[in-house]
Amino acid sequence: MTEQEIIEKAKTSKALERMHVSDDEFNYPWGDRVPLKVRMLKTVFPDMPFLAKADTMCQRGEEYYCWVNSYGAVSAILPNGEQLGLKPKEFEVIEYHQNTKP
Repeated sequence: MTEQEIIEKAKTSKALERMHVSDDEFNYPWGDRVPLKVRMLKTVFPDMPFLAKADTMCQRGEEYYCWVNSYGAVSAILPNGEQLGLKPKEFEVIEYHQNTKP
């Protein structure tokens, strides 16, 4: 995927349409913002590598555009077209979408 294709994919994040709010512990965690780009704090591989392309991984220190669901779960969008789900302690948000409150 080209960088432009990756950015376009990031713009389809469900959190840009709706952020889950409820009385339980699963509220959307990013306030009224939606992450656009993250920096990896550690190297991450798929939980089931046999189902992913060989080059599916996020390298520590690298930056990736991301896709965010309405609950706030973050997936890195990789150049090979795959998305890799990330856990909160594996990354830091370095950029948010502009004007994102749905």
